[in-house]
Parts: sequence; structure tokens; C-alpha cells
Amino acid sequence: MNQMSKKIKLLFGALVFVFFALTSTTTYAASVGGSLTSPENGWKRYDDSSPKIKYEGIWLDESNTAFLNGKSKYSKFNNTDSKLVFKFKGTKLRIIGPTNVNKPTEIPITIDNVTETFSGYSSNLVYGQILLYEKTGLSDTVHTVTIETPPIVAKIQNGDIQFDAIDIDENGQLIDMNVPINLKATPGDSQVTLKWDQTKDAESYTVKYGTESGKYTESATATKDAYGNFIIPGLTNGTKYYFVVSAKVNGVDSEYFNEASATPQGGGGQPDPEPTTGDRAILVVTMTTGLEKEFDLSMKEVNDFISWYESKQAGSGSASYAINKHDNNKGPFSSRKDYMLYDRILTFEVSEYSK
Repeated sequence: MNQMSKKIKLLFGALVFVFFALTSTTTYAASVGGSLTSPENGWKRYDDSSPKIKYEGIWLDESNTAFLNGKSKYSKFNNTDSKLVFKFKGTKLRIIGPTNVNKPTEIPITIDNVTETFSGYSSNLVYGQILLYEKTGLSDTVHTVTIETPPIVAKIQNGDIQFDAIDIDENGQLIDMNVPINLKATPGDSQVTLKWDQTKDAESYTVKYGTESGKYTESATATKDAYGNFIIPGLTNGTKYYFVVSAKVNGVDSEYFNEASATPQGGGGQPDPEPTTGDRAILVVTMTTGLEKEFDLSMKEVNDFISWYESKQAGSGSASYAINKHDNNKGPFSSRKDYMLYDRILTFEVSEYSK
């Protein structure tokens, strides 16, 4: 009988051990409205004090040991212009904050121009870190998020919006609002055209580039309006170039976000087709010395030259521009280029062929 009792006790002990082992390793997914004092597996957390979050309007700090790092930010219901804005790269987002009877039930949150709402209302005062909003299944790109004071507060008329933290992908990234994003490089003949998303308060942009990834030996300054079409001329065809761009805001240069690359390609010294479709022109450049230089070019080449000239006139871009001489090549050379210096150009004339 004693032996049977011992066996039962051993079996029961083993079952208890297995039960606690299994339950201790089980991950329970958080749900909106529940407490979430630390990020779950696959997530990471940023505090409301992060310098990469931009606050507009009137925001105040509230101290409480239940908040992340002991503080959270809130804006009163009558501060109708209050909002917070941030950018992040990733596929999912969570908003963390307290709930209260004095919180709105419909707080607008806009992700990439799509607006939804979430609630901060609770019948019970809860100062803990509560999961207020969750969005998953986003594309793995850079997203812009805005949270603002509701124009009409639902249920109550004196609700504050309050914010404590952000959770995003473990491999995601919170991005400074002043950093230009989505830099793209398009190759041309002896040049590369760069485009990036506008930084709202940029005074100017700095483009750095070189022939090795992460090593930038050249730089050019772009005006605040050059983000949509900035040309880097005078490059070597067949050579791969790497580019990054930063924005100057309040006199301070931002970091850069992504690197873009492109390899300029020329026509291989072959003459262009005869001008029979009206897509070519004669470009005559008059130098300050009085010398006139004439080039038979495609309209794309002419427009690229004009873009460079106008950018340089506005204070950005390289000091020289390479014009391909095409069928004027002579001798053993595969190509010949005429490098035009901006400060040596007096005027230029474009005569487009008729169709």
C-alpha cells in the first residue's frame, strides 16, 4: 500500500511539473484594452520622450510610477491643435497609454493618409501601460503616423488624449521626422537623377555620393524644392555610384535614411538617330569669352542640361556639366565630352527640330 501511495505521489508530481513547464512557456497575445507593461516577443518599445516623435500644440508631462520611465504626455481637450507625429519602418504598430473615464472614445489616428480611431475611455481609472491601439499587416516600408485631439469628443466633453509609448516590429525602426526618406536613383548618360520624399521644414538638402557603398567622397547642395528631380552630372558611364541625402532643418543636418545606387550609361559613342520626329534640338552655348559651342542633342539631353543650369543658378549642383559630343568623336576615343563650367556660360539657345 505504501509503495502504491509513493507511485501515485511521484506521478502527480510529474504531472504538476509538466503543467507548469508548459504554461510558463506559453505566450499569450495582448489584446486591446489589456495591460501591456513590456513589449511582447517580436516587438520593441519606444518611450514618449523619444526625440524622434514630434509634438505640435500644447503637451504636458504627467508623472506616475505606472508609466514607462515614470512619465507620459497628455494634451487637454481644449487644445484642438495638438497632435503628435512620427515615422517608422515596419509592418505593425501598437499605441500604449493610460485609460480613464476622462478620456475620449474616438481618438483619430492616421497612418499613411488613412484615418481610424481608438479609445482611451474606461469606466475605471487605470494608470498602467494599456494597449490602446494595434495595427498589423502593414507593408514593410516607412509609414507616417499622426495622433490628434478629436474635433468632437465622444461620450464626454473634457477628455484629454494621453500617450505613453509606441511598440513596433523588433526589426523595425523609428525614424527622425527631419530625415528624407525613399531616396531613388535613376541613371542617365554621364549623370544620375535623384528623387526623395520632401522634408516639410527643410532649408536645403545635402547629397553625398561615391563609388563605394558607405563611402562618400563627393557632395552637392540641393535647394529645398529640389527633392523631386535633382541631377548629379559629370559622372563616369559604366561606374556604379552610391548616394545618400540629408536635410538641413534649423541649421542642423539630419541623418540619412537609405542609400540608393545607379550606374550611368552612355550611347557607346554611336551617333543618335536622324532628327525626323522632332525630338532633337541644336543647343548653342555662348561662353563669357564670346566663343560659341554648338551641340546636336536629343531633347532629353537638352532638358537635362537646362535642369542642371537652373539648379546651379538656384545655388545647388556641381560646378561643371558634361555634354556628350556623340558623332563628333574622333580618333581612337570611344567617347568625347565637353565639360561646361557654370560661371563661364554667358547664355545658351535651343533650336528644336520641327516634326
